[in-house]
Amino acid sequence: MLLLLTGCWDRMPLRDLHMVDVVGLDLDEKSGDVVLDFVVTLLKKAIQGQGEPITETTELKGPSLVEAVGQGAYVDKGPFLAINTRNYLMSERFASHDPIPKLAFLLRAPYTSINTPVVVFDGSVSKLLKNISGSKKTFTEKLNDFILSLDRNGIMPTVSMMHFILSREEPLEDIALPLVKQSDSGIEFGGALLFRQGKNTEAKLGKEQVRMLMLLLGNEKGGQKFIGKLLGSNVGKQPLTGHSNGIKYGFSVKKNSSKIIVHPESSGLPKVYIGVRLKINVFDIGQEVHTLKPDYVNRMEKELSKHLEVVSVATIKTLQKANCDVLGIGKELKAYHPNIWKSMDWRKDYPRLSIKPHFDVQILNSDAE
Repeated sequence: MLLLLTGCWDRMPLRDLHMVDVVGLDLDEKSGDVVLDFVVTLLKKAIQGQGEPITETTELKGPSLVEAVGQGAYVDKGPFLAINTRNYLMSERFASHDPIPKLAFLLRAPYTSINTPVVVFDGSVSKLLKNISGSKKTFTEKLNDFILSLDRNGIMPTVSMMHFILSREEPLEDIALPLVKQSDSGIEFGGALLFRQGKNTEAKLGKEQVRMLMLLLGNEKGGQKFIGKLLGSNVGKQPLTGHSNGIKYGFSVKKNSSKIIVHPESSGLPKVYIGVRLKINVFDIGQEVHTLKPDYVNRMEKELSKHLEVVSVATIKTLQKANCDVLGIGKELKAYHPNIWKSMDWRKDYPRLSIKPHFDVQILNSDAE
């Protein structure tokens, strides 16, 4: 984790090396100081390797993150060194004040976990972590498992602290950080916060827009489940469906791939198409799955394709309005269309590009004759 600067690595006792469950990064509302909270799980009443896990939260403050870290030498727990940090939880307030210059020293700090995921929290991280101090380990376990599951289940890829910091030096490295918020049952996914070359654009993608982003990126993991209603569908409007404005659908992704296709124009900007091939297993598609006939399946594949194209356009528009190229179109142009790339002023032209998605949906489990 952090806590460097103390100049006491040589005499650091092994008992001070803890697994840090969460590192919280926030800003004090009144003073504007950086607030650093770290949650450590300790064993109380330990007997023969067993005991009761209890979380302890320590809070440090300073005009900068480096100075907050240095305050660890003056608290009762003494200097703290964390080799293994599970998650960096950054408040949206902290993320909105050009966070990378505050974090950049981590790349040069000894014993720092920089391959750890960074997640943005909608709310006060300091208050959240203070409230769990002294509790059992359940909350932090759930939080860590949940953050890992975002990537594992294909909901959204996590971004490491190293990737986040280094994105500042890469002109075409735009990223989306997962956004989470507190709910009655714990923590839930809230969408994504968009960063352009390491700077917060203040723009967000909603949960459904993130799901469309993953399809447009061609996430190969599969397993994601999509449930909704077709927009203006003319197929399947039968008494069986009970819907007059479109039929319900539910499917899980078996395989997803995408390709960026650039069409040069004789004058003006090129046209960009994003071809998405989607193989799915349906569990609700307007009729009972085991009764689906080939003609109905073919029509529903077309309807789903059109529906996903319409819905994904909103995601693309949000990205362009924020001038945030998470889809990597700029990288594609620079690598494979150098002449077009040289003729463009990327940050000026990207929001004006014509970017059209094209979906090709294939239903795998229709059992159609």
